[in-house]
Amino acid sequence: MADEITNKVLLEHIQGMKYEIQQEMKGMKQDMKDVKKEIQQEIRDVKKDVVRLEQKMDKGFEEAREHRQALQEDLVATMEDTVRIRRHVGMPVVSE
Repeated sequence: MADEITNKVLLEHIQGMKYEIQQEMKGMKQDMKDVKKEIQQEIRDVKKDVVRLEQKMDKGFEEAREHRQALQEDLVATMEDTVRIRRHVGMPVVSE
């Protein structure tokens, strides 16, 4: 009879542990789902940041290109003015 009681108590204990483990697993699954949602949101935010950064870079490159073009035009105009002035005052002009 002692063996039957022991087995019954042991079975109840194991079933109780099984239930506790199942509850813990459910909680962990929910936690993992929550973390997954947070990570997915973070990824979406990072993608938006990357798009904004790419747009800023494109704008910056375009502004740099325009600035370089303006500097090039200024250089050409300055060189042409220098040649005209040198001719006007009778200074020698180096031919290209």
